[in-house]
Amino acid sequence: MIVTFNNHFKQICINLLPLKKVFVLGLSGGIDSMALLYLLKNFLEKNKGFEIEIFPVIIDHNLREESSKEACEVENIAKKLGFKTSIQKIFDKKPTGNIQNWARKKRRDLLFEATYKLSANLLLAHHFDDQAETLFMRFAKKSGLDGLRGMQSVLSWNGILIIRPLLSFKKKQLRTFVDHNKITFYEDASNAMPKFERVKTRFLLDKMSKK
Repeated sequence: MIVTFNNHFKQICINLLPLKKVFVLGLSGGIDSMALLYLLKNFLEKNKGFEIEIFPVIIDHNLREESSKEACEVENIAKKLGFKTSIQKIFDKKPTGNIQNWARKKRRDLLFEATYKLSANLLLAHHFDDQAETLFMRFAKKSGLDGLRGMQSVLSWNGILIIRPLLSFKKKQLRTFVDHNKITFYEDASNAMPKFERVKTRFLLDKMSKK
């Protein structure tokens, strides 16, 4: 997996370096983003000639009692790896409904703000399974052709280049990588609550694949 990722990200850097050498990484502390953090660390060690900078940004939604403690622990891990890392805390009053959508928008806005400030590109840890869930939900809502294209590996949006270098990797590959390398990660309990659309879709797709 490391070799495949390094080759893929190297090609992305070759295409982008004439433009920008700075990246903001959306670091949630979950399996996906922690795997990406360590893959990027490995890439930097083996490709020093690129001279790129990566700044992890952790968004603390302040929705769970332990979120601030976890954010600090994730920050410490990233700093020990040599990354300049920051935490952005959300103090807004949480809504009574559709919390996941509210949290997603708040996280997106803060990550975009950090990316604009640094004149950087934005790295996100979406993977193959996320893509499948997104396409299934859009298909169910009868999205047009643009929506059914799904997430793009590299996308320019509102002046920011959004890069998803894990889009061709499956969740089980990331979990294997994290387990093999004994990487610490944090699970958000809401990711297992079927009342949320994406979680419900995840369970449905899993059931369909088993049948």
